[in-house]
Amino acid sequence: MTEPFQGDGALERLATAILKVYLTIQILCYAPSPLGQQGPALPVGQVIATIICTAVPSQSYALYLPSNYSIQRKWPIVYAFDPGAHGRVPVDTFREAAEKYGYIVVGSNNSRNGPWEPSVVAIRALWVDTHARFSLDDGRVYTTGFSGGARVATSIAQGLKGQVAGVIACGAGFPIAPAQRPSKDTPFVFYATVGIRDFNFSELRELDKTLTDVGITHHVEIFDGGHEWAPKELAAGALEWMDLQAMKSGRRDKDTSLTEAIYAEHLEKARRVDEAGDTARAFHYYQDLAEDFRGLRDVSEVEARLRVMKDSKDLGKAFKRQARQEANIASLESDHYATFQRVMAGILAPSAGEYERRQAIRELRLPKFRQLESRKNDTDESIAAERFVYGVMVHTIEEGLQSLTAGEFARARADLEIAAECAPDDGFILYQLARAYALNKDTESAILTLRRSVENGFSDLEQLEKDPDFTSLRGEVGYSETVNLLKRKVAFATPR
Repeated sequence: MTEPFQGDGALERLATAILKVYLTIQILCYAPSPLGQQGPALPVGQVIATIICTAVPSQSYALYLPSNYSIQRKWPIVYAFDPGAHGRVPVDTFREAAEKYGYIVVGSNNSRNGPWEPSVVAIRALWVDTHARFSLDDGRVYTTGFSGGARVATSIAQGLKGQVAGVIACGAGFPIAPAQRPSKDTPFVFYATVGIRDFNFSELRELDKTLTDVGITHHVEIFDGGHEWAPKELAAGALEWMDLQAMKSGRRDKDTSLTEAIYAEHLEKARRVDEAGDTARAFHYYQDLAEDFRGLRDVSEVEARLRVMKDSKDLGKAFKRQARQEANIASLESDHYATFQRVMAGILAPSAGEYERRQAIRELRLPKFRQLESRKNDTDESIAAERFVYGVMVHTIEEGLQSLTAGEFARARADLEIAAECAPDDGFILYQLARAYALNKDTESAILTLRRSVENGFSDLEQLEKDPDFTSLRGEVGYSETVNLLKRKVAFATPR
């Protein structure tokens, strides 16, 4: 299936080609301050939402230090990147696993989808600040990210060749630029998670094959979900897997009791799936067991079961059923995307007026697809619908924001109207659409949409009051009423 977009933004795709060299120069030329010179000790065993970077106060990160953290030993660290700069989200996701396996986790509050320059500044600030504050194991530095943040995480590992041991990529894979595709020289191990309803599902499936072909140690975990950060249990699985790879490579000492505990848990899981008759899934579980633990313990029992399964007609039938389903979903997606491309071409045509734009958006039948995806069942139609709706939403948000920045206000309105059709109750999207309406001098639509954004969760009062895009609205009664509504909501939510 050929998708019209990947959900990362044109500027990011352009800039990834130069990131490898740029990151190396920008990060490695900054020598961290001596350990412990960045202020008093920080609380352990709890998530801290904001740590200000000492050298760059405009940059901050969320932090989790394990409850037994001390500077008497070296600790592995995970640098996390959320596409919306919500650093606390990945730190919360990995917190339990970090406590169990002894990792420091930091999440940038500044790196986000869009132009690369802000992310490079954020990466450099995090690297310098954490190396100055904490006792880090330089052989066990990891990166993780979701969606565009996954590509940031992978780019860092590529740019800092040999200094990042592994990448945990959620909902996306390697950068789009050909120069940054995986090769046999890729110097890190790779763990990916993807939801069955994720619009990047096909990309991760293909990446799994590519990584196998070029010989990169990797693991791809599929879960029942959409385009999202890995569930907490998979976050734990990712750190667990990184521990196993570190033992294999000598980056950490071997721990027989930990290895045996993990092996027993995963073997029991594979057996349960096998006994339930899910042959294809069980086969993949056994394959992963053999690969992940070979060299750490005896895996002959699992290899024997794999040989038996390979000779089974049931396995062949299961793989054929799986292939048919994936092909059908891909075909449905392809049809949906073809319609999307045609509709967008019509909307953006110079001759398109208000009526044509509205008609074209209706032709996308997004309410129908939202209804299909909301059922959250395992039908091919439902899975394809969810991938399509979320993919269109991500694409049109990014294109709309870039168009606003570039001063292409008519195009921004068209993209953001479609994004709002995909997620009609999303306060962030509605706020951006209100900006587009205001800049297109559609005062009535701007005020109505701005109020809807506040009613649906937009809560940044300072941004609303200072946003220059709403200058033309400030004398309007509807604008004042919306500001007052948000003030009441903020006051109600503030603890007394």
